[in-house]
Amino acid sequence: MVEKIKTGISEFDEMLNGGFPKNRHIGFYGGPGTGKTTFTFEILYKGALMGEVGYYFTLEEPPEMIIENMETQFSEFRNIRDLVNKNMLIIQKNETYDINGIIQQIENGVLKYNVSRLVIDSLTIFKSLFSSEPEYRRGLIEFLNLLRTLDISVFPIIEAPTSSRESFEYSIEHYVLDGIINLYNIYRGETRIRALEIYKLRGTAHNTDIVPYRVTPRGIKVYVGEKLF
Repeated sequence: MVEKIKTGISEFDEMLNGGFPKNRHIGFYGGPGTGKTTFTFEILYKGALMGEVGYYFTLEEPPEMIIENMETQFSEFRNIRDLVNKNMLIIQKNETYDINGIIQQIENGVLKYNVSRLVIDSLTIFKSLFSSEPEYRRGLIEFLNLLRTLDISVFPIIEAPTSSRESFEYSIEHYVLDGIINLYNIYRGETRIRALEIYKLRGTAHNTDIVPYRVTPRGIKVYVGEKLF
């Protein structure tokens, strides 16, 4: 039987038939404003509350900005900084733009803090460090193979050029990762609705509906069973 980890987002765990398979690589793919950072941060936060160290590795935003943004989004999560100070939530920015240096920094952080859950923000920026698509493909596969040796659950963020479901394009990450969660902005007239789809998930049955979700002060709320179309 496949061992699973709960995300701590109850309705999402219901869609996942109990949670994500443990120690897999699950990408969160979406355009601007779809909630990639918010969703993956909550998975780390809820994991920390369950005793699992979470590591948010960012190639773009400074750690303090991420903390401030999450405190604003999740205003009822009053212990974010406390978890950071206790090293249950590790938030680090890359110290170099050298590919090998970045990989070494991640590996060192995972081992130093006994990390269970890792977010990489983002694979899209990581990709920009390679000179060609074939080079990136090889580098990504080697990187993922290294992460598998660390026995951690990995949640890479992948930036889409659009947040519209109709315009999504799929790339190498959709084929090599164990799972993909697509995040959308869907418009009804002038109203924007955030929605998610478990597009791919190896090793477990899961809900295949496209469902709306909201970011609330108490966390993400997924509306299982509510149809968008």
